[in-house]
Amino acid sequence: MQNLERFSRLFDLSGHVAVVTGAAQGNGLGIANALFDAGAVVVATDIRFNERQGDPRQNLREGIDRMVMDVTSEEDVDRVFSQIAGKYAKLDILVNNAGIIYKNPVDQLELDRFKKVTDINLHGVVICTKHAVPYMKKAGWGRIVNISSSQAFLTSETYSAYSASKAAVSHLTRIWGNELASSNILVNALCPCYVMTPMMVGSISRKAAELGTGEAGGYQYFADMVPTRRLLEVEEVGNWAAVLCSELGMATTGSNISITNGQVQL
Repeated sequence: MQNLERFSRLFDLSGHVAVVTGAAQGNGLGIANALFDAGAVVVATDIRFNERQGDPRQNLREGIDRMVMDVTSEEDVDRVFSQIAGKYAKLDILVNNAGIIYKNPVDQLELDRFKKVTDINLHGVVICTKHAVPYMKKAGWGRIVNISSSQAFLTSETYSAYSASKAAVSHLTRIWGNELASSNILVNALCPCYVMTPMMVGSISRKAAELGTGEAGGYQYFADMVPTRRLLEVEEVGNWAAVLCSELGMATTGSNISITNGQVQL
């Protein structure tokens, strides 16, 4: 292939320090690995790293740093970000990935669970961004990638808590993209559809049991909801995050990128 070296330089994140939230598994793990493969120093954060049962870190690349952090605690985020900046001299990439889902019809919503979704999916993004931006301004360079969802633009029944939180993240992305551009900090959001995360695997198994089919039937149920008839892999989400943080993403800020296999056209 001609000029392969030139294209590899476009993806090079050497010299940058990235923090990825919710990185013990799923999209966060895929993103942390992709940024690491692109040359960045990567700190994977997750409240799950505090769990004693098993080791949720086993699929992260060797060399990725791991820290326990609760994105809903401003004190905890401030402390961890300060440790990262002290250890690596900077913090200039943030991927706000941590999130949970809760579904129920509006007349059956449990408000404490609704608030928990908002606390993690929305307030966690605000807290982490608030405390990351000063480090980026000091460095004179920053990239923020928020993980939103196709559900931010759909009207799927029972998704009110999750969809509302992701729609808010998508709009904050537009606002912050405008607000921070003069500081050379670019802010974008990835909006994936169904991704083969552990959560999705569980949903496929439950749907297969409900339909009385094998796992293939459960997978096909969700795949049939998107035009390409397939689900995303976490590596694909990670690749897109690397693009937005690289030289290839220099012309993009305040944007919501649809990676939905055609489910949502923005």
